[in-house]
Amino acid sequence: MFHLTLAIADVLLVLVFTWAFLRSQWERSFRAHYTLKVTLPRAMAAIAMAHFALLFGQMAIDLNNALVHAIWTQPFPGGSPRMPWAFALTNGFGLPLFEIIVRLAIAVMLVIVAFTYVVRFALLVVLLAVAPLAAICMILPETKRYAQSWLRLFLLTVFMQFGQVVVLRFASVFADQIGARPLEALYGVAVLYLLIKVPGLMNASSHFESKAQHVAEGLAKRAVKAGMAIPTTRTSSA
Repeated sequence: MFHLTLAIADVLLVLVFTWAFLRSQWERSFRAHYTLKVTLPRAMAAIAMAHFALLFGQMAIDLNNALVHAIWTQPFPGGSPRMPWAFALTNGFGLPLFEIIVRLAIAVMLVIVAFTYVVRFALLVVLLAVAPLAAICMILPETKRYAQSWLRLFLLTVFMQFGQVVVLRFASVFADQIGARPLEALYGVAVLYLLIKVPGLMNASSHFESKAQHVAEGLAKRAVKAGMAIPTTRTSSA
C-alpha cells in the first residue's frame, strides 16, 4: 500500500511542478513567480517526507516507546507502579451489588481501552500508508491544511499512549493514599474513565493550538499591513 501511494505521490509531484511552471510562464504577475519560488523548497521537503515517511514514522513511534518506558519505570514515592483498579478486582469493598456494578464498569472500560489500542494500531497503519500523499499536500497552499490535519492526527495517534501512561503512573502514586475501600474502588473506575478521555482531550488541545496559531497569523498580517500603510499615507500627504 505504501509503495502504491508513493508512486501516486510521484505522479502528483510532476503535475504540481508542471502547474507551477506553466503558471509562472502564462501569468506575468509577481504572485505567479513568487508561487514558483515558494513551491521549489516545499517540493524538496515533500519529496524527503514522502520517500522517508516510514523511517520518520518509526522514529516517532520509538520516541513514544522510550517516553513510555521512562515514565513507567521512573521511581516515584509509593513503590512500584500498579493498576489503580486492581484493588477492586481482587478485594471486597462493600455490598455485593455495589461490587458487581463497580467490577462490571471496570470490565467494560478495560474492553474500551483495549479496543482503543486496536483502532490506534489500524489507524497508524493507514496514516503511514497515505503519508506520501500527505507530504505532497504540503506543497500548495490550497492543500496545506490536509497535510496539517494528517500531521496532527498522526502525532495524536502515536503519543496518546504516552499521555495515558502519564495519567496512569501518577494515578498509581495516589492509589495507596486512599484509606476507604469503596473510595479506592471508585478511584480505579475514575482513572479508567480518564484514560478513555485522554485521546479526546489531546485532540481538543491540538485544535485549540491551531486556532490560536491562525489568530496569531491574522494579527501579524494586520500589523504588517498597518505598518505598510503608514509610510504610504505619509508620502501622499507630503
